This record gives sequence, C-alpha cells and structure tokens, in this order.
Amino acid sequence: MATRSVNDTLTGVGRGTPMGELLREYWMPVLRSQRVTAGGEPVPVELLGERYVIFRGDDGSLGCFAEACPHRGASLALARNEDCALRCIYHGWKFDTSGKVLETPSEPEDGGRFAGLVKLRHFPVVEAGGIVWVWVGGTDRTPSPFPRFAFTDLPAEQVFAIVAVLDCNWMQGLEADIDSAHVSLLHETEAAGGPLRDLLDDRAPHDDIEHTAWGIRYAAIRTLSTGDSLVRIKPMIMPWYTIVPELPNGDRLWHAWVPIDDHRTLFWYLWYNENQPVDPNYFAAQFGLRLDEMNKDNFREGYSRENMWGQDRIAMRDGSSFSGIRGLAMQDIAVQESMGAIVDRTLENPGKSDTGIARARNFLMNAVKTHAAGGVAPGLGADVDYGKITSASLVVPADDASWRELVG
Repeated sequence: MATRSVNDTLTGVGRGTPMGELLREYWMPVLRSQRVTAGGEPVPVELLGERYVIFRGDDGSLGCFAEACPHRGASLALARNEDCALRCIYHGWKFDTSGKVLETPSEPEDGGRFAGLVKLRHFPVVEAGGIVWVWVGGTDRTPSPFPRFAFTDLPAEQVFAIVAVLDCNWMQGLEADIDSAHVSLLHETEAAGGPLRDLLDDRAPHDDIEHTAWGIRYAAIRTLSTGDSLVRIKPMIMPWYTIVPELPNGDRLWHAWVPIDDHRTLFWYLWYNENQPVDPNYFAAQFGLRLDEMNKDNFREGYSRENMWGQDRIAMRDGSSFSGIRGLAMQDIAVQESMGAIVDRTLENPGKSDTGIARARNFLMNAVKTHAAGGVAPGLGADVDYGKITSASLVVPADDASWRELVG
C-alpha cells in the first residue's frame, strides 16, 4: 500500500504541487483537431486545474491563451474570433494567435505603447495526428521536445481517436492501464470471443519490468495451455501514455490519461495503423462503441454511477456477460470511477499481480524528485525517439530465449 504522503503527491496536480509542476513540463493532447474550426468559437479547456482557451484563426493557425483576459479577467471563451485574433467582448482588447496584444481600444491612443506592456499568458500549440497539443509550462519558456509518436505523421484515415471525460483522478486510469491481470477477469467475456482469448489460459500473469529513458516497459507473461509463454509487452511512457499490443489486423491502441484537475481526467482512446486505414467497425463491438450514436469528444455520455454504468444484472446471471457492462472501454471507466474521485491507497491490500503498479508509483515519485532537484525527468530529454516506442505480443517457446532478445 502507499502512504498518505505518496498518495497525495501522486494525485495532486494543481499549480505548486510537486506532481503538478512536473506534469506541466510535458506536452498534453487536449482536443481532437475537428473540435476547433477556422474562425469558429474559442474552445475552453481545463488542464491541471487551470483554465485555457484554444482557437483557430481564419488562416488555420492555432492559439492557446489563459482563459482570463489580462485586462480584468473576463473569459476569452466569450471572445470574438476575428482576423486570426481573439477580441474580448468586455472592452475590445485584441490578441493574435502568437499572443501579441494588437489593440486596447478602451485606453487612450498612445501609438500602441500601452498594448506593448500588456502580458498575455499564451502557450505553444502543435497539431499532429488529428490532435491539438499544448504545452503549459509557462509563457516565455522553451517547451520540452514534442513527443512525435508513430501515429502523429500518419494520414488521417490511418488514425481514429475518441475522448472521454472521467470523474476520477488520472492515476486511477493509468494504474488500470498498467494492470495486466485484470484483462482476463474484468474483460473475460470480450476476451473469450476475440483476439484476447489466449489470455484466459493464465489469469495470474507475472510481470517482467525494465526502466527506460522514457518510462517503463512491462512484459506480462502468461503460460499457455501448450506450455509456451504468451508475452504481451506494453510501454508506460511518461507521464501518462500507454500503447496496447496490436490487434490481428495491425491496429494499435494508444491511451493517454491527462488530468483536468485532481478529480477529473481526459481519457484518450486512439487507434492507429501504420500500413492501412483504420476501420472502427473492426473493434467497435469489442470495445462497446456505438459509432453512429456516440459523442467522439465524450464517448461515455449517458453512463455514470447513477445508472451503474449500464450494468445488466440479467446478463451476468445468464452467463452472457461477466461484468454486465458493455464493452472494454466502459468496463474500465466503471471500475476506475467506482473507486471514488481519489482512491485511498493507504487501505489497499496489494498482491504479486500489483508489482507493476508499485514500480510505476516509485518511478513517478523518483521523477518528481528529479524535477524538483532541477534534473531532467524521464521522457523530457531530446534523445527520446517516441516514434520507435511500441508494444508487442509474441509467443515464446518454453525452451527459447528471453523475450528481450526477440523484441530488442
């Protein structure tokens, strides 16, 4: 179990907290690109307990500002989007996508001297892989290198992304993603009828774990009925990413758990295929996605604690569903939110299957200490090639070499 101090450090993401200051050094996937239209309304977003607006000028350029106008604090989510700039509706102050203050019409004309003194909190923006990313480490600071994952340069048809807003702390999502044992239990019904059926041969896998320059690489090792070993390799990439081993058609699933605040999380589900277009119909049923009905910007809408995340007790009794909850995605969301806004880790009773989670907590705590001491935390160095970080699934004969020798 974790101590109260460790739990508080891992889960607190506000400005001034140790974890919050570390997380501000990383680029954040914030919106699907389609949310932000040229010349359209500014989109308000909240990250790490602070409010921002993102907008797109008529020329396609993107800007990210603190939501509060630097004049008197009115929300720039209400601003006019004109001439590739936002104009506050309160007193007409105008800011272009680069953060330059163009006009302050409520002030006497002085040749622009007053406008030149105004400081607008603006932040770097990158658009890649159909996602708008921002770096909120501070105005006038050089951002960390952008994490150019394998999917960020693929054609749009080879990437499919959806988002959900979760009512729980980000660590509950990340830890669930690292947890290899739950896949053959919580997801038993879906595993039995799909490409994960071999995971049911061994419900108590053991993890082989190694630290890297970007995070942790986990190998969940299961003994198959043949005696061979099924090795599923998943990376935990700092600070909140994972990549699930590929489906039979080559699709890979990328996750991100971005903290909105201490009690809410932006959860990314993104499939990509480096060789062919992604067909969401291929995996929709397994993940419980109603493609024609769902809101891609919050695909869990309509399911919450109030209706027990759609749990069907009849399906549980008749054996057609182990969890009673439709699809892998909502099953994960349900158990994570069921723990409460922030789970009390001092009350846990961890076992051997939780070794990977314990290692992740230690890794994150060490990263916090490194950053606080002025060092470079994992994943922030210029030498990390995110495009080469991937997952894998392979069968290793009982008398064969280590999985590391087979995957490199």
